[in-house]
Amino acid sequence: MVGKMLTLVLGCLLLLGGSAFGTNPQQKKLKSKTYPYLVYLPNGYQESIGKEWPLIIYLHGSSCKGSNLERVKKYGPPYYLDRGMSVDAIVISPQCPSNRNWVYGDWFESFYAEILAKYHVDASRVYLTGMSLGGFGTWSLASRYPQLFAAIMPLCGGGRPDMVETIKDVPTWVFHGEKDRKVHLNRSEEMVEAMQEMGSRPKFSVLKGEGHDIHHVYSEQNVYEWLLAQHKSVVEKLVSMNFWSPKTDSVISQKREELIKEVRQSSLGGKFILKSQTQTETAKSFLFNFFKAKPFEQSSLK
Repeated sequence: MVGKMLTLVLGCLLLLGGSAFGTNPQQKKLKSKTYPYLVYLPNGYQESIGKEWPLIIYLHGSSCKGSNLERVKKYGPPYYLDRGMSVDAIVISPQCPSNRNWVYGDWFESFYAEILAKYHVDASRVYLTGMSLGGFGTWSLASRYPQLFAAIMPLCGGGRPDMVETIKDVPTWVFHGEKDRKVHLNRSEEMVEAMQEMGSRPKFSVLKGEGHDIHHVYSEQNVYEWLLAQHKSVVEKLVSMNFWSPKTDSVISQKREELIKEVRQSSLGGKFILKSQTQTETAKSFLFNFFKAKPFEQSSLK
């Protein structure tokens, strides 16, 4: 009898939790001329008139390729946003077809043009990030279109060291698991070293004891604070004022619990930009609220 009651209670909890943990009834299907995608619109977007918003473009890993957009929510920003995390930015998460790759083809130009035409985007605050296959895509697309991005954040990715010549002035934060067996740590190390040789000061966080699955990085409030603090129009000014210190913003080895502390202490450039902008909702916007899932809109090729 007790066993049956326990089963019934667990079943009810699962049903009640469905709308809060990963199932959002407010999703809408949209048409796309290029790749299908998920779009998260920040609080206040619909009510704002004439306001332009920062844009974060997220590229998933190989396990999320295909034609089912639900797969894109397996991890990364879509996973956390669907469970209540808020970000003061538009978040676009395209899905790569099974027979394609982020690195190859000319898909991005038309996709990006479509996003700009549809949403109120601040073109001086566009950010690119991705994990695994998406990390490789981040390096590649940024090197091909460096003029588009205010900052990039590749996770457990890599590329050709000669790519960095075009992105040496783009603020970059690289993450990699120390014990990654799928994409070895040296793939990120060689990209960071190449940037350093070009005079850049990328942030490089090696997560001690962690493997390939480091998607929890996308749940950290301070990661988004750093991204959204970067602004194309002030990058040269910040560099000239030496806001980035090689001692604190070079190669960093850290555990997950050290992540927030490191950002707060060393992201001086971010603090400078935040002072010059309206950030009244910053702290509140990144709080998790698992019982008030934020809306995704969902597009399809059809």
